Amino acid sequence: MILSKINTCKSGLMLMLLFVGFNQTKAGNEVAASDSVKPAVRYWQSSIGLSNPSYRDFATSPLFYRGVGFNISTGWLKRSAKKERLFDMLLSVAPMSATIPASNYLKRAVTSTFAQMSLRYVQLYEIKSLSQHKNKYKAGFALHATQNFRMNRFLQNNAAGVENVSNVMLTGQVMRDVSRSSEKKVNLLFFKPTLKPVKRDLRFQLNVGVLNFNYRPGYAFAYEGYLTSNTSPLLWILNNYSWSLNGWRTQGELELFTYLEGGNARSWTYVWSAMHIPGKFENFQMAMHQIKYTVFFQRTKKKS
Repeated sequence: MILSKINTCKSGLMLMLLFVGFNQTKAGNEVAASDSVKPAVRYWQSSIGLSNPSYRDFATSPLFYRGVGFNISTGWLKRSAKKERLFDMLLSVAPMSATIPASNYLKRAVTSTFAQMSLRYVQLYEIKSLSQHKNKYKAGFALHATQNFRMNRFLQNNAAGVENVSNVMLTGQVMRDVSRSSEKKVNLLFFKPTLKPVKRDLRFQLNVGVLNFNYRPGYAFAYEGYLTSNTSPLLWILNNYSWSLNGWRTQGELELFTYLEGGNARSWTYVWSAMHIPGKFENFQMAMHQIKYTVFFQRTKKKS
């Protein structure tokens, strides 16, 4: 099991390095530092990264499942000094294994496959009273919808597990200009490279759920509704599901954003998220760590 995790991690790192190398050859030199981002800059963004999810679903098992996988995403960003708008889509897949105490009676090799699809829309507005030359503050809201899929053959009738989590979130962001305004020589003993001026921003964003909806089953996933002549397969499977308004969800992002020559950009991002979903009867708990490398391609507004 450990070897499979290591191989998965190695494969993910190789994909990230190939992705970074491909874009580094096209990026060119970084631009010199400037005072601020141009108004209403539009980007199409694409990212790849590694994920480390963990979850526990009391509708099937009290065990924690953990794993290492990969994530890909794409989206559109419109950013100016006063406003910011983002829409993105993310897919994350990871092999999981259960955390089980040593036992002579229970098998320790309990594995699962986990997949997550997310859609997110974020709208932010500048807080003028707090913003300064180096630090820019914004606040707003986010709409976040997530669909989880799990497959665990060791649970037999409960092998397939799904739930939807949809949230209205309050969002706060602080962005600090960490540009290098002049050339800097670094002494590394055998060679002394010269670092060129570069425009960079360090961004931290926090999203906190205020309306937390979830679509979950009842006591267990293995529930079969009544069969009638008008019953469709999907409605029969989801017969025990219902919407609830409870629980909590939070997400934090730390991103180093670098502007490139020609208007494009790139970034490294660390994302941490957690959720607790009581549903109607049984709780679902989940946390995820992600590292993403993103490239931003500037888009020009079409003339009417």
